[in-house]
Amino acid sequence: MGAAQIGRLDRWRTEKGQQPKHTQLWLVTSRDSPQLLAPEFLAARRAEWGIENGLHYVLDVSGTEDLHLRVRNPNALHVLTLLDRLSVCLWRRTRAKPDLSYRHWSEHNRARCTWLLELLRTTPSKVKW
Repeated sequence: MGAAQIGRLDRWRTEKGQQPKHTQLWLVTSRDSPQLLAPEFLAARRAEWGIENGLHYVLDVSGTEDLHLRVRNPNALHVLTLLDRLSVCLWRRTRAKPDLSYRHWSEHNRARCTWLLELLRTTPSKVKW
């Protein structure tokens, strides 16, 4: 399996009071052109940023994952990473106010471990959000 398509994405970004800044990005995929047309290729790239902004930003900035996630055992890293992502999903589903930050939600629920554990043990059809 190798590169079937290579694309170049030219971007111009303008910040307030500055000249437009040009960057060039190379995209590579193993799918050939009948499977992935140019508009779909671009849509896949945009979807990648949706994941970055929607999940990774929350984990890195609000959850301070990069600062606090220090482990020596690869298995522990996988488990903690999974729990962090599960925590973000719970935050999105259970927050009472849409503007409640992940940081405030996690601080509030840190002391409610039994609630979170019970939620994990409950079958999905019986969960009341």
